[in-house]
Amino acid sequence: MSDSNYVRLRQICLAASDIAHTERVFSDILGLDVCHRSRLPQFGLENIMYAINGCFLEIVAPIQPDTAVDRFLARNNGRGGYMAIFDCADVDHHKSLAAAAGVAPIFERRNEKADLLQLNPKQTGATMMEFDHHNGGDDMMGNYHWAGDDWQKYVSTDVTGDILGIEISSPGANSRAKLWGQICDRPVKPAPEGFEIELDYGLIHFRQTPDRAEELFTAIDLTAKDPKEMQEKAKAAGCHVTDNGFDFCGVRFRLSPAAA
Repeated sequence: MSDSNYVRLRQICLAASDIAHTERVFSDILGLDVCHRSRLPQFGLENIMYAINGCFLEIVAPIQPDTAVDRFLARNNGRGGYMAIFDCADVDHHKSLAAAAGVAPIFERRNEKADLLQLNPKQTGATMMEFDHHNGGDDMMGNYHWAGDDWQKYVSTDVTGDILGIEISSPGANSRAKLWGQICDRPVKPAPEGFEIELDYGLIHFRQTPDRAEELFTAIDLTAKDPKEMQEKAKAAGCHVTDNGFDFCGVRFRLSPAAA
């Protein structure tokens, strides 16, 4: 446990049915190589990870039927992000806050490298929340064990800059934001079209949607050295291009220029 009470958006997990195709597209658009890959038969999935400065984009795909990822893809028709992953100073602190809010763990693991807590997505709504603490990882360029021992050498800002935040779309954006704010131990503030939580790194925006709309993790805010060039690469890869970004792997990537 660290002395400070930080909580940061560190990793975004998306789900895909074809991980090889998804890797080709993301590697081309982002201008990055995969920093880590593994097969996790106990969860029925395989994954790849990209190091985006001090944050991470993970893609998971099922390797057998009737697994959690397989059911997620079928249930949502490939729409929405799969997980929002936060690193923090003290996993037990957020576990206690979740319990006080009526949210139960669905998986926990602790060892000499890292502590991990996953919360029930039926109770968090929209997507699964995970809280981790990595020993030696208080610095965002320090240890991040899910990404391997040498993830830092895969960092490049030649094309892709930083993950700034995520968007949760919900017909109950106010109550959803209050719940996540309680679990993250951060205040909720009014924002255009909804509410937001500012973390020690990263912003979570909760967008109000019409009644009966499905609750989903819908967007990622990302910086790029040349957003237009990134959009052109996305279009060439077959992605739908929007006014300020592109759609791929179930979510919208909203682009802004990276800091010079």
